[in-house]
Parts: sequence; C-alpha cells; structure tokens
Amino acid sequence: MDFTAFSEYMICNEDMQYYGTEDQKLGYEMKLTFPTYRGSFLCNVEKLRVFLDGAEIPESWLRILVNGTWYRMEEVSYAYKEYWFTGDKAVLRVLTEAPPKAGEYQVRVEMTYKVPYTGYFGNYMVNTRDCVRRLALR
Repeated sequence: MDFTAFSEYMICNEDMQYYGTEDQKLGYEMKLTFPTYRGSFLCNVEKLRVFLDGAEIPESWLRILVNGTWYRMEEVSYAYKEYWFTGDKAVLRVLTEAPPKAGEYQVRVEMTYKVPYTGYFGNYMVNTRDCVRRLALR
C-alpha cells in the first residue's frame, strides 16, 4: 500500500508560535496531521523525530496535544484509547529554555507508525513518513 500522498500534509502550513509568556518563552509549537487517509489510535505512533534546520530535537523536549490531552512521547505508546482522526490538527510543542529567534526555519518531521488494520497474528505493516516544510516562527 502506498500512503505517501498524505505525507506532504503532515506538517500544517501554519506559522510556528512561541509557547510561554511575553517575558519568558518556554518553547514553541507547530501543528501536525496524521499522514494517511484514515486516522489511527495514538499508540500506533512508534517514533516521532523532529528536525529544525537539520538539527534533531531531543525526544524529551517534545509534547503532543491530541483531542485536548497532552502526552510526553514516552506516553504515546500507552494512548490506546486516543484516536487521532485524519485532518485533526495535533499541536506539537517543543520545550526548551533557549527557543530559536523569530524567523523562517526548515522543519522536518519523520513519523513511524503501525497500520492497525494490517495486523494479523501480531504482525503489522509499519510505515515511516516524513515531511519537510519551511515555516516561520513568530
């Protein structure tokens, strides 16, 4: 099965926003969609890698908001009741004491996920999709 057509929509074409207060920025956020024609339970996301201008962001800095609930990346594998619908925008928050300056950046997101309806006898198809987009941080 080829799901690559949806990969180009994984990073939403919206500016990244700072997280925190005017005086103290604690990180920044961007929006993502699930990169396939149907949604999936959040626990099927096996790995999420994020790069800003080629530098990989540590997984421990990442938080994801799906359906009003925040998850650390190590919690995602337990989110078996949380369904990420196709087209629903998740917020990906990057926590850092030193966020980058406002400007344009190349953002790359790589997601590895199980395709749940392909699982027979514990064997699932696993896809890795990536998307690269230039986004402004404001």
